[in-house]
Amino acid sequence: FEPNVIRDQMFFSRFIMLKMFLSAVVTGQFGFFILSRFAPIKLQKARDAYAGCVYRRQFFDTAVGAVLLGAGMTVSGACPGMVIIQAGSMVPNAVFTIAGLFFGTYLYAGIHDIIVRTFHRSARYPKTGAFLDEILGLRLETVLISLASVMAAGITVLEYYFPWTSELPRPNLPGTSGLTMHAWSPIVAGAIVGSLQIPAVLFVGDTLGSSSSYVTVCAQPVSTSVTTGMTGYLATYKHGIDNWWQVFYIGSALVGACISSHFGIVPYDVDASIPGVTATAAFIGGVLMILGSRMAGGCTSGHGLSGMGLLAVNSFIAVPAMFGGAIATAFGMRVYGLF
Repeated sequence: FEPNVIRDQMFFSRFIMLKMFLSAVVTGQFGFFILSRFAPIKLQKARDAYAGCVYRRQFFDTAVGAVLLGAGMTVSGACPGMVIIQAGSMVPNAVFTIAGLFFGTYLYAGIHDIIVRTFHRSARYPKTGAFLDEILGLRLETVLISLASVMAAGITVLEYYFPWTSELPRPNLPGTSGLTMHAWSPIVAGAIVGSLQIPAVLFVGDTLGSSSSYVTVCAQPVSTSVTTGMTGYLATYKHGIDNWWQVFYIGSALVGACISSHFGIVPYDVDASIPGVTATAAFIGGVLMILGSRMAGGCTSGHGLSGMGLLAVNSFIAVPAMFGGAIATAFGMRVYGLF
């Protein structure tokens, strides 16, 4: 979750973020495989809900939004969900990233109708073909296990050549364990996050995501009687468990980060503080991330963990575009001396 760790991933000098990301996707896909066997109706409900969010978005606006999201990730050294953990861990200027996310939410709400008219397909566009297994004509379980196996192999290769213990900003001290460790294996941490897909589907009928929670919070002052423009867009996110559960989800992450950072810092001295980015970079990155997430129809969690896990076609466009935008921004900022 440290900003420099996220930025270093985009320079290919540290692979902690990628290992955790892939581990979460793989674990989520195995979770969806289990659900397809034991709770197929609930899983189908979650897939239908996801398709309803992305089916009108074309590949172009999905890719453009994802590039903006990736650029914001590099600039802020965060993502829409990760910044909440940074705030709970008292990372400097994380609050400015959150402020940028809220500001960007209102900014996107103001141009949402223009985005829809310019880029989105007709509301009558069929929702079929939104998932990779449907396009390939293969069983869901077959594609899930195949992709999960390939990504698991990728994680194994990365860990062989770049052991996670050698990539930590500061090593775990001898004698520390559990919460007192500075960091857990990113593969274990990712697996824990990915496993949350199962209760999300079973109890909420949804999959993991973060960016919509900012829209829900920003929607609270608006009236639900207006159905168009900025207010109309925000009003659809104001009420209901479908909207509020993400707020509770990232709120719980904030609490967990506070607890984890407190115990994880105990064995260290005062020099164990976590460096952040500048307030300006944090704010601009936050604005870019939420604009990109809303335009693409999902964030790092929504497209990366859930979309790829559910085999959504748009997500296989968004994730490469997201990392491409993040990598290009990282090297561009280095060229211009902004790092």
